[in-house]
Amino acid sequence: MENTANVKIELTVTEEVTYRFPLTVDVPTEVADDPEALREYLADDDSLWVDDLPVTGGDGASLNVNERAVDEVKLLSRPVSDS
Repeated sequence: MENTANVKIELTVTEEVTYRFPLTVDVPTEVADDPEALREYLADDDSLWVDDLPVTGGDGASLNVNERAVDEVKLLSRPVSDS
């Protein structure tokens, strides 16, 4: 059996994620019927939708992690052996 140790750490992870989710937003009428203008408007003002990101999934939502990297590990306690 493999020896293990219990350590408390702080982990920094960077992810590239794609969200797809339904949302109702109030936008100016001049962009409401033009997908490209609407995309630009929403990209310029993420306060209209950022709080609605379904970070743990949800009804009608999908979340795909495209890439994940462990950037940093900080040891917060000394290792305690389980053996």
